[in-house]
Formats: sequence, structure tokens, C-alpha cells
Amino acid sequence: MPFSVNASLLAHSRAALWQREGLFWIVGGAGSGKTTVCEILSARFGILVYDMDAHVYGSFHARFTPERHPVNTAWTTSPDGLAWLLGMSWAEFDAFNRGALPEYVDLLREDLLAMAPGARLLVDGGICNPSLVAQVLPARRIVCLSRPGRSSEEVWTETAERASMKDELRQLPNPEDAWSTFLEFDGLITSTILRECEASGITVCARGETESAEEAAARVAEALEFVP
Repeated sequence: MPFSVNASLLAHSRAALWQREGLFWIVGGAGSGKTTVCEILSARFGILVYDMDAHVYGSFHARFTPERHPVNTAWTTSPDGLAWLLGMSWAEFDAFNRGALPEYVDLLREDLLAMAPGARLLVDGGICNPSLVAQVLPARRIVCLSRPGRSSEEVWTETAERASMKDELRQLPNPEDAWSTFLEFDGLITSTILRECEASGITVCARGETESAEEAAARVAEALEFVP
């Protein structure tokens, strides 16, 4: 199916998200340290963390509807979602991600309705196209983390949790091709995120190999102007 960005859904979400001064978003490629930095900031500043990946691969599945969320409905109702995605060309996969993002933000908007207007919330990752996030949230409330010089293969083999992805890919037909495509897409996702952040005026915090997670978190807090 063709995928497109639902501009109306983005506009509807913008009306709710833009005005929430306590809403922030950390973006970045796999292995950039988003979750660790979010955990540090949560503990230091008492801000709640919204794990977007956990929702996308978990609770959102029961909330996607064909009428409002057709892109994600196509993914979640396919016989094998992972094989379905990896069977795409990069152009198709990129279009899927762009089409899926407004639907994620729509459900985030719904969840925010249950929170006090002044509550602070830090969204942890979950997206590949920060230029679209910058349409619903001011760029000053978004920070991108990056770890230059690391290959996708290094990222996806450095921990047991990430290495389990290769085990999952082994269950697919032509597992070596699937692994190669997965790594190719991962690298392109990271470069897309960085390119879109630069174009959208989103601060990028590049973490050096000797920089601790605490030091990276301090730079993110400064960029977001966090105060205790």
C-alpha cells in the first residue's frame, strides 16, 4: 500500500502538544544513549519518561484503528510484521516511517489528556523523522543524541538485548539477507535523523567515547533548559 503523511492528524496533535511547555522529546539512532539519558534526567529532575518504543511495540497495537491509523494497521495486521518491513525498499520503508509517525503522535496526544496540563514529560525516542516531530513541538524542546563513528553492526551486537534482534532475524527466510537489510536500514535511519535535526534547528549532542552518560545528560539538560 502507498504511505503518506496525514497532515490533518499532525495539525490536530500540534494544537494539543505545542502549548505543553513541560513536554520534551529525546531523539537519536539506535545505541545513541536515549534511554539511559532519559533515566538520568528523570531521576535528577523528577520528570516522567514516556518510552515511545514500548508503546509502539506494545500498548499502541490495541489502539490502532484502520480509519485513523491505516499505516500502522497495515503493519500490525501483516502475517509477519518484521518480514513485511524488511521486504520493502528503503524508499518504501522511509515512507512507512513518515506515515506512521503522525499516528504515534495522535496516540501520545490521547495519553496527554489524562495528565495535568502543567505536568512534565520526556518522550524517549521511538521515531525516525524528527522534522515531523518539529511540526508538533518547538525545536527547542527536542534534543538529538548521537554517537559518531559507530557502525550499525557494532550497535546491534554490543549488548545481549540488542543482539537478540539477530536471533529474531534468524527465524526469517534468507536470514543473512534480512540481517544485511536490517543493518542498512538502521544506518540510513540514523543519517536521516541527523540530517532532519540539522534542517529543523534541533540541537544535536554528539557523545564522545570517553564521555559518561551523566555528562551527556548534563548537556541535554542544559539544551532543554531543565531546572530542578
